[in-house]
Amino acid sequence: MSGAFYRPGTIRPPRAPRRGRPTRRLVLGLALLLLLVGGAAAAWAAVHKHPKFLVTRVVLTGVPEPHRNEVEALSDPWIGRPLFAVDLEAAIADLSARPWVARAAARRVVPDTVALQVEPRAPVALARRDGELWTVDQKGLWLAAFSGGAGAPRYVVLDPSGGASPDEAVARGARLLARLAAEDPELHARVSEIVVLPDGFAVVDAPARLKLLLGDDALAPGRAFARWRAFLALAPELSRHGLLPREVDLRFENRIVLKAPGPEAARSDT
Repeated sequence: MSGAFYRPGTIRPPRAPRRGRPTRRLVLGLALLLLLVGGAAAAWAAVHKHPKFLVTRVVLTGVPEPHRNEVEALSDPWIGRPLFAVDLEAAIADLSARPWVARAAARRVVPDTVALQVEPRAPVALARRDGELWTVDQKGLWLAAFSGGAGAPRYVVLDPSGGASPDEAVARGARLLARLAAEDPELHARVSEIVVLPDGFAVVDAPARLKLLLGDDALAPGRAFARWRAFLALAPELSRHGLLPREVDLRFENRIVLKAPGPEAARSDT
């Protein structure tokens, strides 16, 4: 007699996890991390200590000759130091704080060079400071003592003696020059000197050999330079009659006041 036979399935208990596997992974991770850190440290040491990466040259661009010594005093200590140990940010901040610098930038050139670029403020005039002439920019900032010499550019001279504060007077004179250069370059080219007065300016017109008195309205867009042009149109006729003045007052709205050439001559209106 045959019949069905049933055999119950075998139930295996779950295997216990191997205790050593997480520990092994942790050890391998730490070993890899130490290897990476060690490699980075070795690379850092190679770059910072290897003679190939020591600074041997500093390239200066845009530095005016009167300021070359002070920039070299800043950059010369970099020679012989590791290229990546030079603090370029501090050097840029130092240079940018100097009044003659408009902008400064620096970069490393692997393996051994630092390039330092300076954009100086452009001098537009001369002004007397502590008994010597200094260049000033279009905002009236003092730049450097003027060395002069052959080939030196021609500058307008600002005389702040008529103003209360020399710094403020020079700034006002520089603003007048900047406006004149922007509005009428031909008139700007005629100016040789500007005396800054408490309530205006005395401008020396070099070709005409006379002094023009301008009010503070010359600092704003308006008619001050138009009155100057009007006088220059009259100048040839005045010269033919021997009436060319030594001084012209252009501070009035609707008239030009001439100071006659003779010492005793009365002022006349034109």
